[in-house]
Amino acid sequence: MDWYYIDSSKPEGKRRNGPWSPRQMLLFAEQGAFVPETLVWRDGFDGWRPWGIAEPELKTQFQTETVKQVVEEEILPNIDASKTEYAGFLIRLCAFSIDAVILQLIFVLLTPIHASFGIISEVTPQTTVAELMPTMLFAFCLIFFYNSFFVKNFSGTLGKIVFGLAVVRHSGKPMTWSCAFLRAFIAFFSSSFFGAGCLIAAFDIEKRALHDFMADTRVLKLQRT
Repeated sequence: MDWYYIDSSKPEGKRRNGPWSPRQMLLFAEQGAFVPETLVWRDGFDGWRPWGIAEPELKTQFQTETVKQVVEEEILPNIDASKTEYAGFLIRLCAFSIDAVILQLIFVLLTPIHASFGIISEVTPQTTVAELMPTMLFAFCLIFFYNSFFVKNFSGTLGKIVFGLAVVRHSGKPMTWSCAFLRAFIAFFSSSFFGAGCLIAAFDIEKRALHDFMADTRVLKLQRT
C-alpha cells in the first residue's frame, strides 16, 4: 500500500511527496526526514494524519508485508501443490508446537502493552480467577487473530507452512475471512481439554480435527520440490 507525505520545505502545490512503500517511509524516518507533526496519508485514511500518530500503523503494515514476502519468496516456491495427501495427527502436532513457541514469543514481546491492562505473565497458586481472566482473554485474541490471518492469507499458520501443510476448504473455493474466523474460533476450544478436539484427527479417515469438521476444511500435506 502506497504512502504519501507533505514536504513543507517545497512550494505550495508541490508539497505532496510519493507514492512510497512502507519500507521507504521508515527509511526516510530513520534519516530524520519526518517530525511528529509531518502529515502523511495512505488510501483508507479520511484525511492527512501526523506522522507521530500514523507511524505505529505503518510499522505494523511493514512487518506484515515482510512476513508475507518471506513466505511467498522463500517457502511457497519449494512446495509442489500437485502432490498432496491428508496431514496426519503427529505432523499437525509438530506444527502446533512451533506455533505455540511463536505465540509465546509474541506474548513476551507484547509484555509492555498487555501489562498496562493488568494482564499477568506468571500464574501462582494465589492467582484468582478474576486476575486470570484478562490474561485468558488476551491469549484467546492473540491465538484467534494469529490463526485467522495466516490461514486466510497463506493457507496455514507459520508452523504448518514449515512442514508444508495447507488448510483448504472442502468445496475447493478460496479461503474466506468468515471460514478462517470460524475455524480459528473452534480451534481454540479444540486444543483445550487436553486437545480432545484435535485428537479426533488421529482417527478420522480424512485427518479432520473438530475445527475442520465445523469449518468444513481439510489439512493437506504438500510435497516439497
